[in-house]
Amino acid sequence: NDHPNRRVLVVDSLTAGPEMALMAERVRDLALEGKDLDEIEAGLKGYKTELLFALESLRNFANNGRVSKAAAAAAGLLGIRAIGRASDVGTLELLSKTRGEAKTLDGVMGYLKQLGCIGGKIYIDHCFAEETVNKLAFKIKAEYPHAEIVIRPTRGLCSFYAELGGFLVGFEAE
Repeated sequence: NDHPNRRVLVVDSLTAGPEMALMAERVRDLALEGKDLDEIEAGLKGYKTELLFALESLRNFANNGRVSKAAAAAAGLLGIRAIGRASDVGTLELLSKTRGEAKTLDGVMGYLKQLGCIGGKIYIDHCFAEETVNKLAFKIKAEYPHAEIVIRPTRGLCSFYAELGGFLVGFEAE
């Protein structure tokens, strides 16, 4: 071992995409402030974030056994969208089903408030849903004027799970 005194912090984020980006930036900021590893770990544990998602398709929920394939197909035909969150144990928790873009955006806004959004950093990753997330960003700014909103395309595995038209919202919470 070339560095026997080197320490490593391993973090199981229990999340994905934009919430992970918030956590990584928090670690970077603490390191740039000159914090040591113990202070970084404490600063990360005290950093409250949440992840919401809105999906236009329930196919992945069906593939994972969360809903029947018939229910997923019917939801697709009826334009039903799923809103959910990353749970505290790292599973996907379905919160509600909505119909149409407006109700989905209203639902996401309601869950932002319910989950303690503080209007700080809010990262929105989308899978070919830029118009929809721009509408969401407008609603967020109306409710949280000082929010720092970053909109980005999904990548890799998040694109697969979000599917076409889906989006994920990572945000700082109380």
